[in-house]
Amino acid sequence: MLGKENFFTNLVIASLRPLRQTAAEAESPIEQLTLKQVVARFVKDGKIGTEQDVDAAFLDL
Repeated sequence: MLGKENFFTNLVIASLRPLRQTAAEAESPIEQLTLKQVVARFVKDGKIGTEQDVDAAFLDL
């Protein structure tokens, strides 16, 4: 059971990073992001990851 807990913990933590960046770019709280904004961010990160080093998609703010 511990493996599943670690997986979901890592999933949540990994999801927060792009959500925080998207919220910062939109100058709004995460809770107010639209589905369109979130999807656009993940698509953008996916394109950057395939065109460059995968870490380039997650620039620190």
